[in-house]
Amino acid sequence: MKYKTPTSKRTKQLAMILSLIPNIVLAQQGVIVFHNCENFFYPTKDSIALDDDFTAEGKKRWNFSRYNTKKNLLAKTYIAAGKSNMPAIIGLCEIENDKVLYDLCKDSPLRKGKYKYIHYPSEDIRGIDVALLYNEQFTPLSHKKIVIPTEENEEKTRDVLYVQGIMQDIKLNIYVIHAPSRREHNIKKALRTKMFAIVNSHIEELRQKGEENFIIMGDMNDNPWDSSIKDGFKTIAHRNNPDPFLVNLMRNNKNKRGSYVYSGDYCNFDQFIVSKPLLNHLETEGKEEEMIFRPDFLIDKDKSNRLIQPLSTYKGMHYQGGASDHFPIRLFLKEK
Repeated sequence: MKYKTPTSKRTKQLAMILSLIPNIVLAQQGVIVFHNCENFFYPTKDSIALDDDFTAEGKKRWNFSRYNTKKNLLAKTYIAAGKSNMPAIIGLCEIENDKVLYDLCKDSPLRKGKYKYIHYPSEDIRGIDVALLYNEQFTPLSHKKIVIPTEENEEKTRDVLYVQGIMQDIKLNIYVIHAPSRREHNIKKALRTKMFAIVNSHIEELRQKGEENFIIMGDMNDNPWDSSIKDGFKTIAHRNNPDPFLVNLMRNNKNKRGSYVYSGDYCNFDQFIVSKPLLNHLETEGKEEEMIFRPDFLIDKDKSNRLIQPLSTYKGMHYQGGASDHFPIRLFLKEK
């Protein structure tokens, strides 16, 4: 039997440690995800919100079995979106309340990531809100909701969630948005434009105080090339705005790919809009295809589909058991 000297043992130990270094480095890459969860309701009646359909007795027969299936599928989705990492930040919309967030963080495969969440209830008539999940890679410093004022006879809309925090020694200013929908012949277009302008004004106020790293994530219910986005966030260069501060990372997706399919066309309602200084910290070059995360298990395999589209939880009143009618989108910070 060959004798192993202390030196040879140390050499093998060092070799083992060195072999782990690529994985250690990879673990420092921050992943940021945004997802519209498609009606992630808790299956009991809320006395305030119009959520009757999403109860066991409601039209959609939304029970705890279906709820748990969706919860675990959402968790699987976010873990897969992070590649070898648990995402540092997960922005969500169409969540009902703290109950679904608690269950997603503590009673699903996401519990291994030790996630916490930030959420404020809004006055949305259906009771759906936005939220932010985060793990130890992100340290929140402050947060608040930005209420979007409406007219007296106008339906209330979701608040915008603002969170400031530190990630990889970078101070980030994050906004999570779920803009008013396009239903009823797009009567809420003006309210969307107002929401985007209010967020942009908040950004300008922070810029005056020296902040420079901003991420706006959300379901905008408009495309990056629509006037509400271009004008609200001032993302397009022109004579009065020769050097835009904000960049829409989905701006080149027109007719190429989408996170959502509506009336047989790709839509890029789910977007990341970031400040130019932050681009230095992001891996975006050549990664446009990776931003919209559409693995096989999230795709609707209906052969009649002309485009690649998500397998939704419901198609009309028919339960399909999918995660959502939106694909998630994701960003990668450069390795630290």
